[in-house]
Amino acid sequence: MNVLYLDGFANFVSCENGKLIVVNKIEQTRKEYQMQNIPFDHLVVASHTGSISWSGLRYLVKHNVTISTLHWSGSLLSVTLPVGPSAAKLRLCQYKAYLDQDKRYYIAHAIVKEKIKQSLNLLRELSKYYAGIDIKKVEHAFDKENKFYTSKNDVDALITHEGRVADIYFNSLINGVFSKLDFDFRRRNNNLNSHIRNAADPVNALFNYGYAMLESEIRKDINTIGMDPSLSLLHSISDNRSDSLVYDLMELARSWAVDLSVIKLLEEKKLKRSDFIVTENFNIRLREKAATLLISKIKETMNSRVPYKNANFTYQNILFNNVRILANYISGKQDKLEFNIPLIQIKRNDELQLRDKVLNLTTEDRKRLGINKSTLWYQKKHIREGKKIKIYNKVMNKL
Repeated sequence: MNVLYLDGFANFVSCENGKLIVVNKIEQTRKEYQMQNIPFDHLVVASHTGSISWSGLRYLVKHNVTISTLHWSGSLLSVTLPVGPSAAKLRLCQYKAYLDQDKRYYIAHAIVKEKIKQSLNLLRELSKYYAGIDIKKVEHAFDKENKFYTSKNDVDALITHEGRVADIYFNSLINGVFSKLDFDFRRRNNNLNSHIRNAADPVNALFNYGYAMLESEIRKDINTIGMDPSLSLLHSISDNRSDSLVYDLMELARSWAVDLSVIKLLEEKKLKRSDFIVTENFNIRLREKAATLLISKIKETMNSRVPYKNANFTYQNILFNNVRILANYISGKQDKLEFNIPLIQIKRNDELQLRDKVLNLTTEDRKRLGINKSTLWYQKKHIREGKKIKIYNKVMNKL
């Protein structure tokens, strides 16, 4: 996943002499990209002024570059994709699966099962670094909700179950993680408008932009495989969502692709209130800096490689493969449906036990261990400020 993000005023995209040209007339910048050597596969446009020429549009589409246009709120306005494969048989099987109550429930349950697994795993990983997450209580709450849910072949009851688990998940994040980070974040909806896309705080604005990026990726995968994006197998098709299958499959990756990326970004303490815009209706949108930093974090996660099917694959490719797994089951190529996304691991060396040890080190301990005075002072300062710390091997061995 490599993204070119265009925001601000006066961005112009065109094609000249076989090269893609990106110009910003206010900043007086000009970038040229040679044919067959474009360093990005996704163009995200949040600009309100500027233009793209027909030649530039054709150039991008011919090079399989996804073009996403964002609303000021971070929601997705449009996605321009190459023509997908002719998959009439697959789509017909998809319609039959929706009409088959047992099969639809089986698919919906597999999606919810994977979402819950990924959500609980993220909370387990975060509990290593945040004392506010009591993972035993969280696991008990998840287990209690799973036992409470007894309905079979009822998709509506399954959605209610998924929503109750999501409440446990977000409450754990809010109380255990976000309460320690910058900005006030209390819920995914707001008092001004229950529509969560109208973000009333910076953290919700970050979530909205992040989910828009994930939505665009899922749309691209569905288009490549040839399924009908409008026919949901989990959410109701009467929800006035034009592409409900996209929202179904986003559930597979929300926690590790977006939620973790937002947390990592806030942990770095690089964002300020000035990186967000308050609109006339008191909704929040991201400035270019905040959006660029968030996209960079999502890219980092999506491009990270993990063992998968006896090789190392990026999470982006693994997500695509899981969308294909669904298509293979729907079309009858597989007898069972089981999503298989490796659990995300947070790779840090400053777990709670070590952070407590650093905080409690006395002057005598520091001298005995041979740790530099300024090193220990800055580590303690960062811990008290709620920042993550990086401990190099030399100091780690001494500790």
